[in-house]
Amino acid sequence: MKQKIGKRTAAFLCLILAVSAFAGCGGGEFDKMAEGLSTYKIEAALDRDNMRVTAKMDVKYVNGGQSILNGVSFHLYPNAYREGARFSPVNAEDWDDAYPNGVSYGGISVSNLTVNGMAAEVNVTGEDENILSVALTKPLYPTDSVNIGMEFTVTLPNMRHRLGHYEGAVNLGNWYPIACVSGENGFYTDPYYDRGDPFFSEVANYDVTLTVPKDMTAALSGVTTRSETGGTAVYHSTERAIRDFAAIAGAFKTLATQAAGIDVEYYYQKDAAPEVSLMAAVDAVKTFSDLFGAYPYKSYKAAETHFLQGGMEYPTLVFISDVLDRETFTEAIVHETAHQWWYGVVGNNQIDHAWMDEGLAEYSTTMFYERNPDYNVDAQKRIATTLASYVVYYEKTANRGRDSSMTRRVNEYYNQFEYALLTYKKGELMFESIRMNIGSENFLNGLKAYYKDMSYKIAAPDDLIGRMETASKKTVKPLFDSWLDGNVQLFGGVI
Repeated sequence: MKQKIGKRTAAFLCLILAVSAFAGCGGGEFDKMAEGLSTYKIEAALDRDNMRVTAKMDVKYVNGGQSILNGVSFHLYPNAYREGARFSPVNAEDWDDAYPNGVSYGGISVSNLTVNGMAAEVNVTGEDENILSVALTKPLYPTDSVNIGMEFTVTLPNMRHRLGHYEGAVNLGNWYPIACVSGENGFYTDPYYDRGDPFFSEVANYDVTLTVPKDMTAALSGVTTRSETGGTAVYHSTERAIRDFAAIAGAFKTLATQAAGIDVEYYYQKDAAPEVSLMAAVDAVKTFSDLFGAYPYKSYKAAETHFLQGGMEYPTLVFISDVLDRETFTEAIVHETAHQWWYGVVGNNQIDHAWMDEGLAEYSTTMFYERNPDYNVDAQKRIATTLASYVVYYEKTANRGRDSSMTRRVNEYYNQFEYALLTYKKGELMFESIRMNIGSENFLNGLKAYYKDMSYKIAAPDDLIGRMETASKKTVKPLFDSWLDGNVQLFGGVI
């Protein structure tokens, strides 16, 4: 996600700166991998009058871990939007921007749960009613599967966020029950924190149908077709091996083109220069495919929508805030496109190691400007500005004993501003430092190897660091650790 700094911290920052269908991915190895993934089949319909989504979902859940499971846990992210939620999806500083029409609530309810066709109890658990715990009738061994069915209804809050409706447009981000990642100590069941992107999921196959009023245009993750029946438009989308599934719907206009066999589309409402935005998406896909490895899907969509933050990444579909200025809007498109590589194809635990995708997406944006001088952004000046902002921030906070490490969970940062500056900006500086230490060619070879080796998996920090060491034949883990732990030496001091 491309962060937007809140109102109070914006002034401080200014002061600082003044100093395929399923055939989409071909290849026998990919096909074999995809056949072993969980599969979600969702049939959903938008009730615009009541701003609700009703859906039926069938999941072929595959135990991709190494433990025997007696149950499966699903995140219920929309419950963070309900009245009385313990963890709000929006921090207090952004409350007014998130709810221009006053506070509004949403939520999700699940019914008619089945396991292998047999009725099962709906059991909502978690720290904040954020987990659906599904008991299994028999143990599920690694590589085995179970069929879990359910119906659910999502009530959409009136707000400008990942999930919600505003001025007739609908954002469906993190909207359906999605299986939690299973680890050595059980399922990861973190709630919806108000900082960063508190989401963590495995890749899966999707077959989704979304029905909306005929006068609405929708964009969905994956390869999509549209048909009409009566007063409704029916969108059907399929894709294999994607990490999540999102959609938007509203009075969107569209532009489309092709780039290297990929259908690139841009959805917008009020953008005065939509051709510029479409070209930014095209150039970003081309640039990152060349730098890191080919974009593996057949479609990519960027959408200008009502959104609180600068932007938000979802597989093959990104949200870009409609309140950004031209330069920042373009940068958000580039940043979110980079996330298709770092978060989308190569996953990571975004709660424990947010720097892995955010810092790398931010540095990938700098690399984009290096490769595309027509955008009139000096990459080295961009790095220098980032360094100046970080140093001033640190000097203003060091005497308060503030932690400058990047190894924290997203909910452990002091506030949203600190999270954004350390995860994005310090992360960007760290990757610049690594590149300077091992050389550009070795750095790029390391990223290419990381992308190739960790595609469709969940990477840990040592997976990235190890590729850099192999590519450069240098020991760079101590340098990574000095940045991550807050012990890096800059300007004669520890930052």
